[in-house]
Amino acid sequence: MKAFKWISRGLIQLVTTFLSALVLYVLIVIMGAMIPTGGDEQEKEVQIYIQSNGVHTDVVVPFKNDLKDWSGLIDTSDFKMNRNASYIAFGWGDKGFFLDTPTWAELKASTALNAIFLPSPCAMHVELKSTEPVVADRVRGAQISSKNYLKLVEYIVNSFDLESNRPQLIEGTSYWGSDRFYEANSNYHMFNTCNSWTNGAIKSAGLRTAAFAAFPNTILWYR
Repeated sequence: MKAFKWISRGLIQLVTTFLSALVLYVLIVIMGAMIPTGGDEQEKEVQIYIQSNGVHTDVVVPFKNDLKDWSGLIDTSDFKMNRNASYIAFGWGDKGFFLDTPTWAELKASTALNAIFLPSPCAMHVELKSTEPVVADRVRGAQISSKNYLKLVEYIVNSFDLESNRPQLIEGTSYWGSDRFYEANSNYHMFNTCNSWTNGAIKSAGLRTAAFAAFPNTILWYR
């Protein structure tokens, strides 16, 4: 009986701690979304875009301009489609989630729980685009200065796990043929998500955005 009471108390305490942590996280997400940051006036010299699939967000930039030619970093011969790209999209996220869940129908509870609660390895998702994105419900555009574009470029490049200054391609990984996956720096957890990475990219570009963004709608709302 005493053992049963001890186990019951332990389970109640565990559940209470979990619920308290969940409530705290929700409050942080809400408050972080409501607090704006950045947004200084700047020259409108480079057009960039933010795109969302409803869960994940990417930063889309020109494949080549006077400031940056991404062919110096990304080998387009690794791609089956859109090798003559005019724009390139970058996204960062949990490696297991990216590679094991090509569609939401294939999402496993173990993959989701591991991504949320355990610091896990990450990957960069790179997509070549043959045409310029069109502003829509899930696509937003912004113009930034050349100086801030170079800061954005640095943020993106530093997100790759480089070896001899080259991204490490994850072989055999692609959704559509116009995209590939590469090894990435940092670890994924509930305070460092794919959308908080995009939010960090927006901050580096000097644009107005949320102090913390866990979800794509928060990012798009500021655009």
